Amino acid sequence: MFRKLKKQQQNHRPRPLITPLPPVRARAASSGGAVGSPLAGYASRRVAHQGLSGGIFAYTPSGRAGLYRYLRDSIPIVSAAVWAWARLCATPQTVELTGSESEVERAKNILDDLDRRILENPYLRGKGVHRLTEAMFLDLFTLGRFGGEIVLLPDGSGLDYFRTLDPFRVKWERAGAGAGQNGRWKAIYEEENGSERILPRERTFYTTLGTDASNPAGIEPLACIPFVLDIEQKLLEDMARSSHNAGTPRLQIKINPPKPFENENEEEYLGRINAYFDQTVEQFSSLEADQNLFTWSDVEVTIVGGEQGRSFTWKVNREQVMEDVITGLKLFPWVLGRSHGTTMNWVGAQYNLLMQEVDSIQGSGSALADWLYATELKLRGCSATARHVFAPNQDPFILDRAQAEEIRFRTVEGMVEKGYVTKEEGKRKLGI
Repeated sequence: MFRKLKKQQQNHRPRPLITPLPPVRARAASSGGAVGSPLAGYASRRVAHQGLSGGIFAYTPSGRAGLYRYLRDSIPIVSAAVWAWARLCATPQTVELTGSESEVERAKNILDDLDRRILENPYLRGKGVHRLTEAMFLDLFTLGRFGGEIVLLPDGSGLDYFRTLDPFRVKWERAGAGAGQNGRWKAIYEEENGSERILPRERTFYTTLGTDASNPAGIEPLACIPFVLDIEQKLLEDMARSSHNAGTPRLQIKINPPKPFENENEEEYLGRINAYFDQTVEQFSSLEADQNLFTWSDVEVTIVGGEQGRSFTWKVNREQVMEDVITGLKLFPWVLGRSHGTTMNWVGAQYNLLMQEVDSIQGSGSALADWLYATELKLRGCSATARHVFAPNQDPFILDRAQAEEIRFRTVEGMVEKGYVTKEEGKRKLGI
């Protein structure tokens, strides 16, 4: 038995989260040369998996897009964070049209028709532009960038559909304005066959989660967490192995044999203690949850196996790693349901900060939709203008804010009545 267990331990190989793969040529942003990436080392790595040919995912030319999507789809805390960000941004959407009544009515028909064909996947139903903005938010919080180009109808009378591009295939270069001078950035896209082409600005949409003046490709939100996730996954595997080794907690019932009587031979003594032992075992075996057991002090019950309190240490260690992951994803623990006794006032401040970030990112969604609408209406010869609007997220502190606004109004009103300020000054204080 000892040899068998030892052999199994020798053959055990912990499953790594990320294993080396032959290097793959990365396409990152470049300024003359290549703009560096914090995850360049991960361009030649993939996740090992025995059940699927070629691994869990297929790498894009850069390798990082596949890694980020794998982390999003396979690691629960990353999946929850990306999903929370995408859902916070993808609030209900409407279109506001301005212009003459006839042009507005015509614009409604044009944009409804555009909604039905704007997606690359013709099998998806629903509002096409809404689905497109949702996909954009998902890519922004996974890859940190989103890009695509419009494809015109054969006769050029309008938009056919919006073709999404792999943002990691885009190479950025400075357009030289003269010897020793740099002009504006230009985007060069690498096709599947290896050929390259310059992306026309009029037909291309490209946005990033954050603006980096030195790197137009943008920041990568998941770049700071693969190392921490590797630790978290190894810790989780060690927890499973340790728990399996410790076994399931069990009761050990120790029965001290009674002393032999005087003039009791060995056979009689053995029969008596065995009967006592069997009787005790039977009582424990038939004991119900609401029943008690009464014995002499010669019966002792202990727990054998299990973690014996070590699970708390595992939990503390893993929680610390998880907090680092949540911090790297630019979220607060309570957003993912992992509250640690945060005060309500502090949560309110964090909520305000979160909503400011959401409003900023929703601006990219509005920019995409407005650009598509304006291009389609212009090609159709419609003079109406369209504006894409995201509804605000529900405010859990709306009652507190209303009460604070009422107190502020009464304060200013009292100052006006007592002559401390003029009526016009009071309006300015209220922002009227």
